[in-house]
Amino acid sequence: MSELRTRFRRMVVGLPQRIADQGSIEAAADLAELLDLELLATFVADETLLALAELPVARELRTLEQSWQTIDPAQITRDIERAESIARRQFAESIKSRTLKTGFDVLAGSEAIARLIRADDIVAIIEPTHPGERITRQFTGLFNAALEVAAATLAIPRRILRTTGPILALAGDSDDRGVRAGLEIAAALKERLIVATRPGAGLPDDLRSYAHELGVQLEYSFTGVSPAEALAQAHSQARSLERLRVITRSLLPDDASKLFSWLAGVPLLIVGPDWKEFATAAEEAAPKSSSA
Repeated sequence: MSELRTRFRRMVVGLPQRIADQGSIEAAADLAELLDLELLATFVADETLLALAELPVARELRTLEQSWQTIDPAQITRDIERAESIARRQFAESIKSRTLKTGFDVLAGSEAIARLIRADDIVAIIEPTHPGERITRQFTGLFNAALEVAAATLAIPRRILRTTGPILALAGDSDDRGVRAGLEIAAALKERLIVATRPGAGLPDDLRSYAHELGVQLEYSFTGVSPAEALAQAHSQARSLERLRVITRSLLPDDASKLFSWLAGVPLLIVGPDWKEFATAAEEAAPKSSSA
């Protein structure tokens, strides 16, 4: 665990606008606790909704009345406040029995998200319960900022399939930085690491030594497809029993939002492009133990 603490300091959880499955929030809290991270929950109260409501031409479609009607700003405010209250209660429920340093921030808009995220954060994003939420500024703003700024992004499915099992690292090559991150996650969770890579590839000696040092059992799964294709296919494999998958940002497709349809109950950790450089700097800055 001490190795991972040199890389990640905090987990930032973006809470959805709608009621989330409690298990998805608890999955983020579980990982934060195991990795000894500070846990910060965020809720985006999008002020653009109020600005829209004030436009005289704005209308909303009310399904019960089956008609377009003027948007009520007061009702929009009440809806946002209610959603914030529910998110706050769900977060409080998920951490009540944990020994974590926690916080809860309400952000005024998606522009504030990038300013909140630090380079040593894991940003956890919960899969929306409603498909329409995936195109809101609250969701897309958090998702894009996480991929661009944070050390890693954790995509969490609405419902978690399992809480035990190996870690799967989908690697582009044997020295992929996602493999190193997967090793450290596996060590913290006391699980084995499966490296899915191209046929004939293996880990360099330094990573093998690192796995031995961390006490992580290594296994290999060779595939002839790209890591992104392997990720898309992973949920359909009957023998797929992993509790967490790891991949680097550069190996995702251009439309990274598709990955939520690939989760199939298994969280995905996306390692950012600067993780290796950040990890090296963090190791050098970490206090050294003195000999007696």
